[in-house]
Amino acid sequence: MVARRASAYLALAAVLAAMPEGCPVRADAAPIVLQTLAKPGSDEYRLLEAVLAKFNKRRPGMQVSLAGGRLKLDYLMRRILAGEAAEVVEVRADEVTSLVERGAVSRLTADCMSPYLDCHPATWGQGMVDKKLYAVPWAARPMLLLYNRAALREAGLRGDQPLETWDQLLQAAERLTRDTDGDGVKDVYGFALAGKCSADLGRHYAVFLAQLGVPLLESREGAWYFNLGSRQGRRVMGFLLELQNYAPPECVVTDNEAALEQFRSGKAAMVMADPGGLACSGGVLREDQVGVAPGPAPAEGETRCDAGFRYVCIPAFVRGSRKEAALELVRFIAGADAQEIVARGVDGCTPVISVRSEVLRGEWYVGRPRLRCFAGALQHTAPVFPPLIWQGKCLEDWLGGIHSLLIGDRRSVQQVADMAQEKGNQALSCLYTTVGHPSLTVVLGMSVVGVLVFVVVAYAVSER
Repeated sequence: MVARRASAYLALAAVLAAMPEGCPVRADAAPIVLQTLAKPGSDEYRLLEAVLAKFNKRRPGMQVSLAGGRLKLDYLMRRILAGEAAEVVEVRADEVTSLVERGAVSRLTADCMSPYLDCHPATWGQGMVDKKLYAVPWAARPMLLLYNRAALREAGLRGDQPLETWDQLLQAAERLTRDTDGDGVKDVYGFALAGKCSADLGRHYAVFLAQLGVPLLESREGAWYFNLGSRQGRRVMGFLLELQNYAPPECVVTDNEAALEQFRSGKAAMVMADPGGLACSGGVLREDQVGVAPGPAPAEGETRCDAGFRYVCIPAFVRGSRKEAALELVRFIAGADAQEIVARGVDGCTPVISVRSEVLRGEWYVGRPRLRCFAGALQHTAPVFPPLIWQGKCLEDWLGGIHSLLIGDRRSVQQVADMAQEKGNQALSCLYTTVGHPSLTVVLGMSVVGVLVFVVVAYAVSER
């Protein structure tokens, strides 16, 4: 481990000589805007407000304001290319390569590398393209298993013992699913499944597949292929079908946010969620009733998680004093002072995890076991497969056809998987031939998987 980390540091340091140097920021630097993925008023948005407040206080000659709200990648791309985006933009790890390929973001200067060197090693590969730095990480939102300790104890399970395998998770979910008021209808469920046809479900599928040691996509003879019809792919579908038996009936229209609300309200005893799920205001749970554990893995596999890394980058059109100010902000966000704010959160809420190694090893995380569990999950990240959002029309053409074909299908999981793989590979082949970017074919994976699992889960609900 030490040797691998030393090699990584040497490789990153070797890049510094080839990178442009930064420029000092003038006292009259132009005001700039940071566009965040977070919704205004959310815990993550308030956290970034606290970070910017400290930045603005330390640099009175500069003023940075915050703009919130998720921008789809195709819209963000158009805004950048038209010169209308913010000076600093927050993006998901899976969006960096697409932005670089379109020439939409600037290569960052050598001095931006300094705070980056202390970031968790799992973040390094996502912010660099062809050994050049284009984006710097500032936070992570790993998805782990949250569970209601009291509910587990009431069902005769130990509320402090993590569920390590798929079988243990299914057994616990079965015992937790019950009729509590005697009317013959189940009203409490074991697991809140995000079964809506969306990227949320697609990422869960990809993580489960990675736990079996199989990537969502693989390259053979210069072309990309899905592993949906593989033995492991079918096993993941079967696992999700079993898990769906212990989820609320409306799980087929439930995304991650709705699933978390089912958990907070007490309707479901377990859920996959990021650190923001620890805040239980407005629900029936107290925060001390929420336990955290790594995502259960198959007995022959190993745990993996969707790390949810967040990056900041500078659009290519930003120039002059605005770029100097943007570079200064990027350096600050990844630096130790800002990362201490990230670690401690705001008003007791910690919606994200710091990405600086020194902070993760510090007193704040050491003294908080649940946050330490999230921090430890960064050691077990799954491969990143970006959603192809900016190819909207093409996505709709093939996705709608597969959805219409499969939604009423009564075939077995294997037949459905084989059919979905064939259609998915045809779509990949078409996009690869038309667009000509291998990385763009990779990003297709999440939506195909979302359709497939939605179909399987919807079929199970129709059979109830």
